[in-house]
Amino acid sequence: MKSKSMAAKWMMAGISAAAALSMSVGAAASDEVLNVGTMPLTMGMPVLYAQEQGYFEEAGLNVNIELFATGAPINEAIAAKEIDVAVSGFASVYSLANANCTWLADVNTTGGMALFARADSEIAQAGETDGMIGSAETLKGLQILGPLGTAVQYMTESYAAKFGLVPTDINQVNMDYAPSYQAFTTGEGDIVAANPPYSYTLAEEGYTMLCSFEDATGVNMCDGCFARTEVVEEREEDIQLFVNCLVKAMDELQDNDLRTEFTRKVYDENAISCSDNDLAHEIEDRAYIGTEALSDPDYVLGEAWVAITDFLVEAEKIVADNAPNVAASINPAFVSAASGAEVKAQ
Repeated sequence: MKSKSMAAKWMMAGISAAAALSMSVGAAASDEVLNVGTMPLTMGMPVLYAQEQGYFEEAGLNVNIELFATGAPINEAIAAKEIDVAVSGFASVYSLANANCTWLADVNTTGGMALFARADSEIAQAGETDGMIGSAETLKGLQILGPLGTAVQYMTESYAAKFGLVPTDINQVNMDYAPSYQAFTTGEGDIVAANPPYSYTLAEEGYTMLCSFEDATGVNMCDGCFARTEVVEEREEDIQLFVNCLVKAMDELQDNDLRTEFTRKVYDENAISCSDNDLAHEIEDRAYIGTEALSDPDYVLGEAWVAITDFLVEAEKIVADNAPNVAASINPAFVSAASGAEVKAQ
């Protein structure tokens, strides 16, 4: 792709995100609208912050942001060419497997996801195995609430597999995070698959955490940014400018006070309930992948996607023939140019 030659040129010059952004203002950006889809959650904050601060406009970009509830409709919008760029989570893997998208940047780590049960339930009292509470006998047939096609589905099925169960041994009910939390706390379902801030609230309310995402899956995942490959190829300069702005925003959001203030504002605007304590937990668990992280010699872009893809192939959610498309989609050139570091890919 053309992006590699441009990125290599900037990397050799050791240009930072801010410098690359400054160099490119006006000259490289096109007037065409860049439609970006994301969520008003952790991964979406850098995009929304960059928009509010005027970074896209300064770079000469015409960015339109569309907000979605989960990653599944973002994938649908990408497939329908309604958006050009997505900043999303676990569901991104399905777009990558379709061989028409390019993974551009990791945005944040995804700590804080967990499965919860009522403290007086049989499964909560089943004892602990390998850091996870439960047993095949108490888990089989239970109703588990949570959004399908997301990271918590991967967590749920990985958790069940630890006890020798397959997805058909459990009853997964497809509900978005807020409705699943509300339903579970009013007595519906046996287990809830939760994402921050709901996972923090459930812990504070005395529900039993059965497992974390990391314990269940054995991988550390990042939410991130991808784009339609045809857009990457045809609008290389715009995509580079967008990634520059994204990295710049992630660098500034390393300031916890600034991040807290901005996240609280976005949550309030989108009617997302999150206590101050929950927000502090979220910031602790979910770090942004800014210039410092990108410059770490041990950092690998898209590190968890291969393991996740292998799981989804085994679970028959991704066709085996499409699996290599995921690794092939990961392109470190843009974050390399934005950070001035030579970033490796999975």
